[in-house]
Amino acid sequence: MSQSSDWKHGYFADNGYTFGYYREMAPCYLAWAALLQGVIVPTRNFRYIDLGCGQGLGLILQAACHPESEFVGVDFMPAHVAHARRLAQAAGITNVRFIEGDFTALENDASALADAAGAPLEGQTDYVVAHGIASWVSPTVRASLWALAGRLLKPGGLHYTSYNTEPGWLAAKPFQHLVMLRQAQGRTGAQALRSGMDTLAALEAAKSKLYATFTTLKPRMEVAASQDIAYLTQEYNNRHWEPLRVSDMMAQAAAVKLDWVGSATLPEQFGNLLPPEMAKLIDSESDPALRETVRDLAVVQSFRRDLYVKGSTVAWPSERLERVSQTRVVASHLLPLPEGSDGKMEIATTLGKVRVNREACQAILTCAGEQGATIAQLQQGAGQSESLGSMAQKASLLMHAGLLYLQHDTDANARELNCALAQAVCDGAPYKYLAAPRLGEATGLDGLNAMLYVACADDEQAGNPTPVLAHVLRHLAQLRQRVQLSLQVEGRDETGGPVFEAELEKRARSYIETQWPTLKRLQMA
Repeated sequence: MSQSSDWKHGYFADNGYTFGYYREMAPCYLAWAALLQGVIVPTRNFRYIDLGCGQGLGLILQAACHPESEFVGVDFMPAHVAHARRLAQAAGITNVRFIEGDFTALENDASALADAAGAPLEGQTDYVVAHGIASWVSPTVRASLWALAGRLLKPGGLHYTSYNTEPGWLAAKPFQHLVMLRQAQGRTGAQALRSGMDTLAALEAAKSKLYATFTTLKPRMEVAASQDIAYLTQEYNNRHWEPLRVSDMMAQAAAVKLDWVGSATLPEQFGNLLPPEMAKLIDSESDPALRETVRDLAVVQSFRRDLYVKGSTVAWPSERLERVSQTRVVASHLLPLPEGSDGKMEIATTLGKVRVNREACQAILTCAGEQGATIAQLQQGAGQSESLGSMAQKASLLMHAGLLYLQHDTDANARELNCALAQAVCDGAPYKYLAAPRLGEATGLDGLNAMLYVACADDEQAGNPTPVLAHVLRHLAQLRQRVQLSLQVEGRDETGGPVFEAELEKRARSYIETQWPTLKRLQMA
């Protein structure tokens, strides 16, 4: 093996990863998931390290929401680190640092992982997270990843790890093997992927029993056909790609003094969302490794988001109830409540679709409102029929659906970062998120909203306390000279003409009157 490929450890590093954001990694979200299991972690003045931070966008968004805390990103790909540093500098984010580092090298010498003053970070970190990479790297690198997490965390610190898992990913193994064989022939990652997909399509046309045997493979391939090639190559083109078992991950965690907490995917913490017989079967297992294995088999789990703690800071029952009851939530009002039938609406979860009372959900969102409310206040608003635990579950489901957020009290304002992100989108960057400090996380962004954000921000910068429609429309006209904009009007794609202009003005007016004030309330603008 050449020295140039040695550093990759079999990882596909020929192109960069996507510019993603994953809300389950937000500190406030992690803290809530841990609290539901009786584990207390800080939500202010913490240190947070992301092992395998990719392009760094997610970490920068979090740093903007928590200016009093320290964030460190580690990635072994120089292009990722270069992008992250450039974006942080352009946005004026000073509480985040990015380190180019190899997990195996850092395990032997962690001196590069030091704070701004040069003091070592070993045993001094509140959160260590690692998204997705455990199932993409070699066993050696994965062992180093676990070792680093154990060494960096302080007693009571929380570790988040997410990964592809059995049994949900088993059906994809033949496809991944095919891709790797194509890649070994000298094809690029994208070429190997497309060739593998073509072969599966040809096998289906030849009436192969492949899809009939592996029933989840065809839907996965249909989804893959529309996914970002940067993600797909990172997913399928790694030499050591492997769906992992939760029991094996628990064993590796235990070896570095990390104890199982639970899932960071909130609905998975509530066994009563499963059919009663299934829940009873799972709960009959007292051993966590066996219980989670049976759960994975029951729901055909394909992706896990697991939490571990280094020496649990356990809340006593009364303290736990008090902390849950006093947790504040806020309705974002950025997403409409899904329509439902028979007074019900469905929330998609890894456990299946959960049907909930639409009127009750609306009442919770109304009670939380723009100013926020505690879980106890939501409970009081529901009357005596609602227990604290039941209200915490309903709130968690609405959080999972992106309709309710944990309220984060901070003086931070993400205007500078969000301006940089929105302007970059107007320049062609693939960013899709803005930081929302009052929510402690990020919200979605599309091309039109990026243009409207830039126009409104510039209008206020020019001295208008409230954006003026005429100015915003003039700014949009300038931006459209560089950006192709398409709008859906009555089922048709419009790119110009009177219908397009009328729709654009309508959406701009709505943005100015409704969305922009919401963004300011959430300290996004």
